[in-house]
Parts: sequence; structure tokens; C-alpha cells
Amino acid sequence: MALVFSYRWNRNPLRLQKRFGIRVRSAAEEKRFMQALGSATVDVPGHLCLVMGGFTDGFFGRAYAVALEMPALLGPGFDVYFREHDEIASARRLLRFYGERGRCVVLVGHSWGGSSLARDVLPACPDVRTDVLVTLDPVGLRGPRFLPQVRRWLNVYLPYDRAAWSRENNIARLGRPWEYVRQANVNRVPSKLRHADALGMFREYGASFITLSLLDAPCGAGETRAAESPASGGDC
Repeated sequence: MALVFSYRWNRNPLRLQKRFGIRVRSAAEEKRFMQALGSATVDVPGHLCLVMGGFTDGFFGRAYAVALEMPALLGPGFDVYFREHDEIASARRLLRFYGERGRCVVLVGHSWGGSSLARDVLPACPDVRTDVLVTLDPVGLRGPRFLPQVRRWLNVYLPYDRAAWSRENNIARLGRPWEYVRQANVNRVPSKLRHADALGMFREYGASFITLSLLDAPCGAGETRAAESPASGGDC
């Protein structure tokens, strides 16, 4: 079961919270929000942006800072969610819900959150097309997998043979960083070799990668994509 520390933050889209008349500040309120989302008519949800934080992100908000930048980057057509690295079931439900409706999907994960998306969330939902995946120095005991349903994958990583022996980098070393990921379309090394600098890595490479990827294949053909997507139920 996920251990969640971040209910004090806006984990779910404010637009939908207002529409459903629910302000999510606890697990019980989030459960009601998800029930309302599941009952919503097809025209209610927008496109999906899900940001997953790494270990202790519920305290430090490193990936959450990335989530705060997504509405301005993506515009009002996207619903932006934040989840912690161990909220696998919640992330799968969101991915399935939006994928079944043919929406665009943008996923961003930092550290353990990056490996959770690439190892535990996406492989369980192979029929959901993902437009963009951005992993920011992913860390995990198990390595990456091929994800044929992902159209564009950017991996930003630190080369730990050159990175400083700081506390944050050493914690990442203990967690087994993936570094270069051959399954990704693009790999980049940030100018500052700091594992905790999720926002810096995202601003340097992630934001432009997402913008260019969506310009290459714009969102908006939701009905067509939904019709082409295989139907399946359950939690992926």
C-alpha cells in the first residue's frame, strides 16, 4: 500500500476538483474524487499529464515543482496529476481511464518515480498509447524495459563516474541509477550533475522535448484514437 505524504499539495487537477465540488486534502477525499472521475461523462476529462516523484518527494517536492510548471507548458487542455513513486495502482488507473478515452498522455518521473513509470505502470498498460515519457535520472533495483506503446521517450541522466560524491548523489547511487537507457529515443546529460535537481533537468531538456513532441503529433484526435485503441477493463 502506498505511503502518501503529499495530500497538502494539489495532487489532482483544480479544474476537475471544482467541477466535482471536491477539494482533495485527504485519502478519503481523493477516493471520492476518483469515484467522481470514473463516473464523469466522456467530455469532462482533458488530456493526461502525470508527474511521479521520487523517494521523499512528498517531503521535498522536487518533482512536484515540475508538476507546477506543467499547466503553463501544456495549456488548459491537460489535466495535471501528481503521484508519489509507490502509488502504482493509482497511476495505472489514471493511465487506463484517459487512455480508454483516446486522450493524449504525457508522463514525467524523477528518480524512483521515473523507474516506477517505466517498470511498473506502463508495462502493465501495453494497449495505452503514451505520447511522451520523460524520465529524470531514474533509479531502481530493476532495469528499464522496452515500451513499444511510448511514442517519444527522453531520458535525462547523470554519469555517476563523474558526478560529485554528495549526499543526494550517493543516495541515488545506493538506489542503482539507470544512467544511459538504450530503450529511450533520446538520452541527455544535464549541465548540473545533481540528482535532486529535478526541476533543473526538466527545464534544461524536458520542457522543450515535450513541446516539440506534441507539435510533431498534436493532441485533439481523441475520438479517433479511442476508437483505434483496444478495449480492456480492470486495473491494466
